Amino acid sequence: MKKTLLSLLAMSLAAGVSAQVVEVTGLKEVKTSKPLSVNLVKVSPDGSYAIVSDIASTALHKVNLSTGATSVVTSNGSALELKFSPDSRSVVFKRSVTGDHRLRYHSVESVDLATGVEHQLAKPARHAANYTVSPKGNLTIAGESAIARTVSLNGVKEAPRAVVGINKGHLEVTTPDGNTKFIDPQGRGSYLWPSLSPDGTKIVYYKSGDGCFVCDLDGSNARSLGFVHAPVWMNDKVVLGSQEYDNGLTVTASSIVAADMNGTIQTLTDASLLGMSPSVSTDGKTVTFGTADGKLYVLTLK
Repeated sequence: MKKTLLSLLAMSLAAGVSAQVVEVTGLKEVKTSKPLSVNLVKVSPDGSYAIVSDIASTALHKVNLSTGATSVVTSNGSALELKFSPDSRSVVFKRSVTGDHRLRYHSVESVDLATGVEHQLAKPARHAANYTVSPKGNLTIAGESAIARTVSLNGVKEAPRAVVGINKGHLEVTTPDGNTKFIDPQGRGSYLWPSLSPDGTKIVYYKSGDGCFVCDLDGSNARSLGFVHAPVWMNDKVVLGSQEYDNGLTVTASSIVAADMNGTIQTLTDASLLGMSPSVSTDGKTVTFGTADGKLYVLTLK
């Protein structure tokens, strides 16, 4: 998944790292009120708090980005594919349990952050259901274990959207009519970090050894954005991610970057900070990320 420092540096320079895609206005570390070794960070749509996973446990924590106040959301959840309701009131995430013969099963859960009430949206299954949340708050779930195809998180009814995910290394797409297929735009390989654009028309993803790409829902019109790890949509024209370098054992340098649809890449943080896997608020102004040494940061954009 990661390239050597010299080869990635050469490719980054070729992509035009110095070009400006966004404007940075601030950077600060958030000190959590409870000790956390930060792993993944997901910022709320309104940019006021983040859901943080802890390297030392399976718990998810809510962290106020202004005060650092920290509370437990659930004792068992993954932040990797966590999504929010547009009003920032609730979150949807996957939970893993160990079943017979030590096999792992994955369910889809939601929790109301104000009340703490949890609901199971997809029953535990070997291949977890995939899901997406529309800008209006309509949750679309794809998978045989899904309890319902569509769920409104805030009372607004809307037609299902396409859902993207990974299945045994394939890039999998479920179209709004419920049909599921592999598209694998770069052929068979190991696909990672797929997500649907805010307007629902494009997919961003990473393919090990090949880099980050954007394509249409059917896999056509694939175009390279360079070696951008863990890409997430800032808006329909810009994605954020990280460029990581390692020595085969540990991360030695990692920068948060922004890339436009032409593959122009802008470095947003110094590589020595070890920033990884960014998340961005709905207005595109608040970016959160963890570091390889377990710290939590907020990056503000204009």
